[in-house]
Amino acid sequence: MMGPGKLDGIMITEHDHLWPAEDIADLNAGLSYGRIYTGVEVSSRNGHFLVIGLVSMDGIASGIDIDTLIAEAEAQNAAVIWAHPRMLYSNMTDPQNAGTLPKGLHGLEVASSVISKEDADETLSIAKRLGLADVGGSDAHILQHVGCAYTIFETLPENERNLADFIRQGHCTAGQRRAPLVMGTVV
Repeated sequence: MMGPGKLDGIMITEHDHLWPAEDIADLNAGLSYGRIYTGVEVSSRNGHFLVIGLVSMDGIASGIDIDTLIAEAEAQNAAVIWAHPRMLYSNMTDPQNAGTLPKGLHGLEVASSVISKEDADETLSIAKRLGLADVGGSDAHILQHVGCAYTIFETLPENERNLADFIRQGHCTAGQRRAPLVMGTVV
């Protein structure tokens, strides 16, 4: 989420771990500007999926299949976004066949520090054709990538549930600025 030249909010999406709501509330209590949200990047057997709006990880673990993940997310009214989906297209025999996308997705990540311009354009085209939300996320494993890709909302969501609703309804769009080239270790 970005205003003129600054981030209005940031989401922490650890792999297979949902930060406790109390910890996020404590972080937000100390802010004079903006908002911190939590979500999770689930390492499913079908790839990585961002899930926003979960209350608990019950029934969700690394290696889960995408259909079960979507069902668990639906039960909690959470939004499911395919993170860096182009990486999975490379394993398909027909990368243009959007019909192979899992049913029940709410969005596709079309901008991040790990998606090329060509892949971003292709993914955006698929998102538009299927009526899925297009979102951006830094996938920042280093500080310099924070904010290189972002999602724009008309208003700052009050909480994760509100954020998930905006995505589920397609009330957002991806934005991107060029990520700096940085040498170093990525964790």
